[in-house]
Amino acid sequence: MKLLSPSLPQNLSPAPDFSIQAAHSAETQEPLSGLLVEHALLTGSDLSGLTLEGVRFQGCRFLECDCSHWEMTDVVFQDCDLSGSTFADGIWCRVALEDCRALGTAFQQCGLQHVSFRGCKLSYANFTAQRVKGGLWSGCDLSQASMASCVWKGVAYSECNLTGVRFFHTPLAGVDLTTCRLEGLILSDAGEELRGVIVDRWQAGELARRLGIVIRE
Repeated sequence: MKLLSPSLPQNLSPAPDFSIQAAHSAETQEPLSGLLVEHALLTGSDLSGLTLEGVRFQGCRFLECDCSHWEMTDVVFQDCDLSGSTFADGIWCRVALEDCRALGTAFQQCGLQHVSFRGCKLSYANFTAQRVKGGLWSGCDLSQASMASCVWKGVAYSECNLTGVRFFHTPLAGVDLTTCRLEGLILSDAGEELRGVIVDRWQAGELARRLGIVIRE
């Protein structure tokens, strides 16, 4: 599947006080469109239920904020810190996160279509029960993240740290993990999640030991 990138307007309008615009959008139910949000700092804010179209977030910090039920189309987060916030139950279409920090961030039960995470720190993030059609994680630290009970189509991983990731009840058939670190994956007892996964010979040995299989050279 070819991953589509966000399509932003050429001229974005600066948003000097995003919190005020977000509150107005929540009250009027009007989408936030064509905005450039730079260096916004919000902690513990209720930003739930927003609709965003053609928005770039640059160098923002949303810490422990409620960003649940966001509907995003053509949105970019670049060099942002979203740690401890929740983006649960969102609908994302053509969204990109680049060089972002999202430690322990909640992304569970989102519907993602053509979404990419590049160079992001996502340790302990929660991606449980996501429905993904076209997704890329590239150069990300996903150690100890949860990706349980997900439904994927057209998902790719490249050079990611997947140490201790919880893939419980998420089928990995056709997913190429040959460039990723796979130590300590959390799987079901039978390891049925691994059926059809693509790994190299060294990773296969590690996964076999995880399942109690003894390989003799």
